[in-house]
Amino acid sequence: MENDEFDLESAYNKLKTEYDLPEFEKISEDFDVEKNIDKEPVFLMRDIRRIIVEKTSAYLQLFETLINPNSPPMFVFSILRNVSTEDKDTIKEIYKILSRIQIEAMKLDIIYKEDAEAKFIVETFNVWQKSKLTIYKLIEKFEMNFESDDTSKKRSYFA
Repeated sequence: MENDEFDLESAYNKLKTEYDLPEFEKISEDFDVEKNIDKEPVFLMRDIRRIIVEKTSAYLQLFETLINPNSPPMFVFSILRNVSTEDKDTIKEIYKILSRIQIEAMKLDIIYKEDAEAKFIVETFNVWQKSKLTIYKLIEKFEMNFESDDTSKKRSYFA
């Protein structure tokens, strides 16, 4: 099969049947799998896992910055000024969930096993389904707090 003939969805669906993976449309909706794999990979499951980890790692970094703001971007300070204790607890919970994903992914990078990759994809997809609405609501609050933060407007160097 030549690179321009590779059909990602068909290749995925063969693995989906074997390992009971999430629907291609659903995993692609959440993790943009189809945009990140454009040629036939040798280890499709590993590539999909890495795409999933790339997205979850971005959120892990955001929440880590919020928990431990060591030289963060300026917008983080305006977010942190207005974060409730409840939201801080939620941030820590999400951080812990995403950290577990990261640790498991590191293990998988050491020794490749297709069935372990499949298990990771299924479990991480399910965890993401449970967590993404919470993350979305947090980010909505960050956005509202950022927009309503008058101190950032008053102290701006460029104002």
